[in-house]
Amino acid sequence: MAVTDIKGAVRNAAETIAGYVKDAATLKVETRTIDASAGAESVLAASTQISLDGDNTSVIPATKTEDGKWEIDTVLYDLHMQNVQSAIEYRSKIVSSLLSLLSG
Repeated sequence: MAVTDIKGAVRNAAETIAGYVKDAATLKVETRTIDASAGAESVLAASTQISLDGDNTSVIPATKTEDGKWEIDTVLYDLHMQNVQSAIEYRSKIVSSLLSLLSG
């Protein structure tokens, strides 16, 4: 294999890995709802974004009760948090695999 071919292969591998790292840098989880009886499109019900540095933003629907307190749909919240946890575990496996490849 010529030096040019090796350099090209290394460059392609580096670009591929950089793409994976970029994708893993911000974890985005969306939980959507749909009225199945109406055949409507899904609606965003909750979302979470988590950066590699630990910063995160979550949007969880809540309603204000008559006495002014916020109430969260716990079933939807629990489902969303299960999705978030699954995504965190998956990202962890991907990052570990990438680090393993890079370390040799």
